[in-house]
Amino acid sequence: MRVISLLLLLFVAMACGQPQGTDRPIATPEGAGAPAPTMIVASPEPYPAPDGAYPTPGEAYPAPVATAGAVSGAPEATVVPDATIDIVIGTHRLEAEVVATPEKRSVGLMFRDALPENHGMLFVFAGPYTGTFWMRNTRIPLSIAFISKERRILNIEDMQPFDEITQHAPRGEAFYALEVNQGWFAARGIKPGDEVAFELPPDLVIR
Repeated sequence: MRVISLLLLLFVAMACGQPQGTDRPIATPEGAGAPAPTMIVASPEPYPAPDGAYPTPGEAYPAPVATAGAVSGAPEATVVPDATIDIVIGTHRLEAEVVATPEKRSVGLMFRDALPENHGMLFVFAGPYTGTFWMRNTRIPLSIAFISKERRILNIEDMQPFDEITQHAPRGEAFYALEVNQGWFAARGIKPGDEVAFELPPDLVIR
């Protein structure tokens, strides 16, 4: 009997400890206990460059891709010019390879071991050039003359082999750039303001 009485008392005590029907359940924050939703944020679009702006050197001159020729020790391929023309500056004449497309301008004189005397490369742009030149993968010490639409030299810069830090820019609106062996201009007294005379092929495609 004592056992039955103890069980009845325990049952009554448990019943009294239950919340009454009129009590409100304790509110919990919405979503508590559930995993937080995953937020997907779209990556920002690249900042648009101004119309006509040229890429940075890193974009214009990408690192070369290893080829079978490079692995085997064969010389890397050099650019095939769009044309070859004569250029006259004062009483001095040189032969210049013409590069007039982005793909060929981006290679320029890379990978060459030498440039013949009185030879150079003429970069031709479709509009005013707003970028810079540097010397990635370029083994030859060069001088560059930036040339205006009126074909006068704006400024001349010396460039050192493999220099990927120094950036050489035109001091004005350049429509052409002429690269030659370093010191070629100085040895002939050629300076900013001098006229550069040349004729481009009538069928030359400039991009």
